[in-house]
Amino acid sequence: MRRRGPGERVRVTISCSDVDWERSREIADRRGVSINEHMIAAGLSVELDPKALPALVLSAEEQRLLFDRVARIATGGESIARLRQSVELLLMTVLRDMEGREEELGPLLAEVFGPDHAPVIEGQFRKWMETEAPLLD
Repeated sequence: MRRRGPGERVRVTISCSDVDWERSREIADRRGVSINEHMIAAGLSVELDPKALPALVLSAEEQRLLFDRVARIATGGESIARLRQSVELLLMTVLRDMEGREEELGPLLAEVFGPDHAPVIEGQFRKWMETEAPLLD
């Protein structure tokens, strides 16, 4: 590596995704600076002191707390069943609001749940609509 003279510029090459590049360019444009000025300012605003970086590993206490909470959820089958019923009711209510737009239902369900699951969900919905009392309008 050769020694640079005073005022001599350094050339650096970076690589990033197209999305990151476009986002950086938009930010630079909003700030009214060049992409180079934006990248330099962004780089200088990052503290690289290892003591300043957040921990990337959970402490033993955090791991125990997480384990206890997951175990409590796993053993609370009743609460999981209630949650499933609530989500199912919410989904059915949203689908009910699509009444009169039945042609959109199949493609929408296929997009969200996949083509294999969509017909089953649509069948359950139609059966539910036949037996469910109308919601307050």
